[in-house]
Amino acid sequence: MLKSERKKLTLERIDAVLKPRGYKARIADGIRYYLPQDGVTVAWTIVFLNLGWINSRGVMVTHDEVELMLQRVEDENYPFPWQIHQGTILTPTLEHSTFVDEYDTADMDTEEQIEDYCNWYLGYINGEGADFVRHYSYLPNVLKRMDELVEAGLTWQYPDKGILSGTLDARFRGLIISKLCNDPNFEKKIAWCDERFYDGTNNEWLPYYEKLKAEVLPTIEPKYNI
Repeated sequence: MLKSERKKLTLERIDAVLKPRGYKARIADGIRYYLPQDGVTVAWTIVFLNLGWINSRGVMVTHDEVELMLQRVEDENYPFPWQIHQGTILTPTLEHSTFVDEYDTADMDTEEQIEDYCNWYLGYINGEGADFVRHYSYLPNVLKRMDELVEAGLTWQYPDKGILSGTLDARFRGLIISKLCNDPNFEKKIAWCDERFYDGTNNEWLPYYEKLKAEVLPTIEPKYNI
C-alpha cells in the first residue's frame, strides 16, 4: 500500500471523529489535530513514515497563560522556536509522557490493519487521553504532579514519567506554573532550578533563566490558590 493511500484511509477515519468536534488540522510530514478552547489547546499527532509505519504521539496540552509568559524570554538565539499555526500556540506545555504507541512499528499494508489502528488510537483519544486532558487542564493538578516527581527524585520532564514539555525550558514552565498557582514552595523550586542552571554545564540557558527570574516571574499575579 502506498503511503498516500495509507494516509488517506487513516485521515478519513480520524477526520470523521475530530473535525465535528471543532478540531483544526496542521499538515506537515504528519498531521496535528488541535482544538483551542478557553486558553487551553489540545493536540493529537499522527506521523506517516515511508517504511509503512504510522507513529502516534501522546496528547499534548498547551496552556496559553504559561507559554505567553515563556515567550517573553525568547530572542533570536533561543534554543527552541515556538510553534504557532493560524494564530494558535501549538508549543506544548504538557505531554502525556506515559503514553505507549502500541502500533509503533506495526505494518500498515491493508485496510483491516489501518482500521484496527484507527480504532485503537480513537480509543486512546476518547479514553486515557481525554482523562489526561480533563485532569491537567487545571494547573494546580499539574503542580501536584510536579511535586510528586521531585519527591521521587525525578525532573518535571523526566522521560516516560514526566509531565512538562521541553528540556531545560521545562523548568521555566514549572516556575511559571508555580507562581500562577500561588505555590507556597515557589522559593524552594527556584533554589532547585538554581542548582541546575548555575552548575556550569548549562551556560547557553543561563541568560534566559536570569531574564525569567528578573523580568517575567515578578510580574506574574497568582491565579489559583492551592
